[in-house]
Amino acid sequence: MKRLITILIIFFFSCEEVVVIPLPTEQNLLVVEGWITDEVERQYVRLSRSNSFSGPLNPVIEDATVLVQTRDGLSQTYSYSQDGSYLSDNPYRAIRGEEYRLSVVLQNGDLIRSTWTPIESKTDIVLLSVDSFEERDPDNPGQNRTIYFPRITARDSADYENFYRWILFKDGQQLTDPESIILQTDRIFDGNFIPNDFGDYQYDLGDNMKVELHTITKEAFDFLSLLKSQTTTLSAAASTTPAIVNGNISNLSRPEETVLGFFGTRAVSTDSVIVR
Repeated sequence: MKRLITILIIFFFSCEEVVVIPLPTEQNLLVVEGWITDEVERQYVRLSRSNSFSGPLNPVIEDATVLVQTRDGLSQTYSYSQDGSYLSDNPYRAIRGEEYRLSVVLQNGDLIRSTWTPIESKTDIVLLSVDSFEERDPDNPGQNRTIYFPRITARDSADYENFYRWILFKDGQQLTDPESIILQTDRIFDGNFIPNDFGDYQYDLGDNMKVELHTITKEAFDFLSLLKSQTTTLSAAASTTPAIVNGNISNLSRPEETVLGFFGTRAVSTDSVIVR
């Protein structure tokens, strides 16, 4: 039986059959995930290998040398932590006007490198408030229950194309229903208040409601958009043609070898409130 790479495989569903799209066999592609924020903290990079259905779950890489550099020659070294994650030896933050590049040296000597990436100006959350609506309580026929959701005020900066990602948390856990990748561009609302509709994300009384607004680069937005389209299950008629989602990272020692993932920056605005 052919081994199939689990990352970025899309199943197409019809009323009669399930069609599985095979990717090249016996490949264990390097997967890189790394972000630098504008907050002073130990930044992280995660390294793993893509896996087959019959193989172990995302084998991690524990013996790489990881370094993040700036164009002016500064560098930050990273050390292995756990579960494929490497943390910067010292807390630091991404600074507006600087560009950053990830370099990884694998145990076999391969040099993995990202493109240079800047950090965008942060768009702040001005106000986080709690809104609500009533719906039928499935556990108590004939009765209603109150559903709470976040309403957020933030203003986009004018005359500049901005790209955003929202992340919502409940009691410290990231919400992934109905979707985990929530993206926006200011093409329509440039310079105005950022529209948000999070009524599908449900909270209860007493929950800690936390929201993060990430201002990201266009390259990060494009990568996450393609990743979202490839990992969202759609109908057969509307589904995106399956493909490996290439990011901004390559193997300089062996250019013919595909590297999955992305290294980017994000300016983070955070607010939280207890639902009362």
